[in-house]
Amino acid sequence: MKKILIFFITLSICFTLFPSNDLRLKPYIMAGYEKGDLSQSVLKIETLLKDNQFEILGKYSPMKDKNRVVIIATHELLKKPVKKIGGLTAFASVIRLGLYLNNNRIEISYMNPIYWGNAYFRKKYPDNESYFLKLKNILLDISKKLDTFKNYQFGSKKGLTVKKLRKYHYMLFMPYFDDVIKLSKNSDYKTALKKIEGNFIKEIGQVEKVYRIDFPEKKLTLFGGALFGKDGESRFIPKIDKYDPKHIAFMPYEFLVMKDKVVMLHGKFRIALSFPDLSMGTFMKIVSTPGNIEDYFADIVKK
Repeated sequence: MKKILIFFITLSICFTLFPSNDLRLKPYIMAGYEKGDLSQSVLKIETLLKDNQFEILGKYSPMKDKNRVVIIATHELLKKPVKKIGGLTAFASVIRLGLYLNNNRIEISYMNPIYWGNAYFRKKYPDNESYFLKLKNILLDISKKLDTFKNYQFGSKKGLTVKKLRKYHYMLFMPYFDDVIKLSKNSDYKTALKKIEGNFIKEIGQVEKVYRIDFPEKKLTLFGGALFGKDGESRFIPKIDKYDPKHIAFMPYEFLVMKDKVVMLHGKFRIALSFPDLSMGTFMKIVSTPGNIEDYFADIVKK
């Protein structure tokens, strides 16, 4: 009996330390609901984040919809693995939280850090898993302070396995995580940043800056941009975000200054990863969207 007990305890520890690659993950977590005013709920979430050592980078309303707000934040637990590895992992340096006023209740959701961590760190995720697990627990504690606590995954009916996430692409011949689109090449990192910030100030193009996060020691800067043009958010979000709960934390889209070049994740990767159950029929309805996003960002980084 004692040997059997030891066996099951050992087995339990192994599953805890080495989670199965068959674990199913979904892109978002529904934290819970708040009552009352959306603006007051935004203030409450921002306060809870700050109390837990998050840094608020920005916020905005996708599609300029008064019922939607996205808060973008970062934390040392997100920045530390990026500082270690650098490169494209900078896309994982922020957490997006969505607030949506739906039938007199405010739904609070956020990016599932385990899902996105596996997708963006891939084979390097196991070495950095402790950061994401700690972040997950902090967000769980924050969720418990909402008026109604929920804490369930959503955004995919069955979810994706860890194995699939680490080599994700929508289907055959579609881009992977590192099949990025190069938006521009500059003489150096500082020149790229100066040009981009200048273009935002001049309001060149149809992108509004939502946030910026810098990793100067790695010559990396991530920008998030609101796409308010006629081919932007108002055109493509309603076609793909059709069901409840809404994927509010899907936006804003981002681009990365990486040393002397500027890149973005391919729309056929980033959008599909955010909506992994997207049918081919629906995908075809936004077939021009990846190119439109590229054009919007190219205006900001090239001119």
